[in-house]
Amino acid sequence: MTKRSWPKRAFRIATLVAPTWLAWAVAFSAPPSSGLFHAVTWALAPLWALIALVLVVRAFVLFFAGERDALAQVDVLTGGGSALAWLSSVAIMSAVWLGWPSLAVVGLFGTAIFHVVVLLTFFAARGVDPVNGASITRRFSPEVVTEGDGVIEELRFAGARIPIGFRLFASGRVGPRWATSRHVLEAAESGAEVVVESEIGPAVRGEHEAELVEVWLEDIFGLCRSMRARVAPARMSVLPRGVVAEKTAPLLDRGQGPRAPRAATRLPTEGSFHLREYEPGDDVRRIHWVRSLAAGELVVRLPDEIPPDRPHVRLVLDTYFPEAHAFACETPGEQLDWLVNVWLAVGRSLVESGARVTLVTAIASGANVEPIRRELTRAPTSIDAARRIAAKVTWQGRLLVSQLLTDEATLVVSRAVVATPPENANVRWIVAMPTNTTEQRWTLPSEVRFAFPMGSSENRWSERRREVERIATARRDHTRALVAMRTDIARPPPGSFLATPTAQGTVRLEEIR
Repeated sequence: MTKRSWPKRAFRIATLVAPTWLAWAVAFSAPPSSGLFHAVTWALAPLWALIALVLVVRAFVLFFAGERDALAQVDVLTGGGSALAWLSSVAIMSAVWLGWPSLAVVGLFGTAIFHVVVLLTFFAARGVDPVNGASITRRFSPEVVTEGDGVIEELRFAGARIPIGFRLFASGRVGPRWATSRHVLEAAESGAEVVVESEIGPAVRGEHEAELVEVWLEDIFGLCRSMRARVAPARMSVLPRGVVAEKTAPLLDRGQGPRAPRAATRLPTEGSFHLREYEPGDDVRRIHWVRSLAAGELVVRLPDEIPPDRPHVRLVLDTYFPEAHAFACETPGEQLDWLVNVWLAVGRSLVESGARVTLVTAIASGANVEPIRRELTRAPTSIDAARRIAAKVTWQGRLLVSQLLTDEATLVVSRAVVATPPENANVRWIVAMPTNTTEQRWTLPSEVRFAFPMGSSENRWSERRREVERIATARRDHTRALVAMRTDIARPPPGSFLATPTAQGTVRLEEIR
């Protein structure tokens, strides 16, 4: 528990006894002629004493039982329960001060409901219910999916205990860029095996260790809840989608290989008569059998020209952006997805044009960042392996792109050109400029006050205010992230390329002159 949550927890625990005690003290101080208020006093005293006794007994039992987080099992009130307790007490105290007996009856009715629900929660929701003795598993279908495809989340509950008057709530998401899924089980499904499914939206590229699902019990009035438990770990791999790069011919027109094709110098009488004796290692397909029979020894024909060498390209993906995790928006992740797709699209197009391609990037493995190299071929297994590597790519702040460069001919896919590349590096840049992300999801909900179904916690004023603050922060960080991705860069040199998306979903490469 964080330090900021301590005051809230202490306030909720104090709310179990403080409002009732204040209402009792005010009612007890009423004039003796007011019989109704003395009746309220005698009604409040047993309720307060019972709640205080149960609270103290439970705290001592949990303490001597060695529970690590005993306060979490005592902290049972929700926001609605705290509001009911204080409003009921304020109603009783106002009735005493104003001399309005009917208001005291309303306050006493609310206080009675509050105490009954709290006592029922203390006795029904014990310990780590509903996880204790239950089996809760989670899986995604499919577990390996392509970016942008739909994903189904499946939660299986077996043997979960749900007392009468309570409901089981489950809430979880895969990661920050995913939607939150929520499920509710009624008391009639207690102990049964229940499978619930939900669509969690388009898949987001990456190797995801899904956040644990929060499970808790809550009464039907929404006043009290059990301790929240985190269960059901799950994994999912989202591969980048396959896009096509247009106009890749200029990448190879300057000769990327160690040898360029050139014609052999021949005399007018040479050509098909350019022969020599066979030597070990010569290609047997070049043996001239007619000349060999005439000469009495093996004779081979030499090629008319030196065969062109397959150009070798080292394709590097720059993932150095240490400020990426400082922004409360999805913009850095979306820009990295775009870089990864450009990287794979260029590599695949180069392979199809006859080049030998080595994919290079930096992969974060725990606290370390390691360079990864992979030869890319036309084989489907090679392409699938490259996509699995691309799914693991994240922003990192340790390996500069200059540490991934060598003296080989290299193409670098980056968000910007590094201002000081190594002097001995033969580098050409493919600058994948940040794409324009839509701001429709950042519209402030100022006009629609109750955008969610009746009873949803998101309709509360505090939740709506928190959502407005989150959207405003995301909008501000979106602009800051785009600015940060363009800082400390140099002007792309002539011969570099600019990668832009097209309406058809392809990547267009335009040479910078």
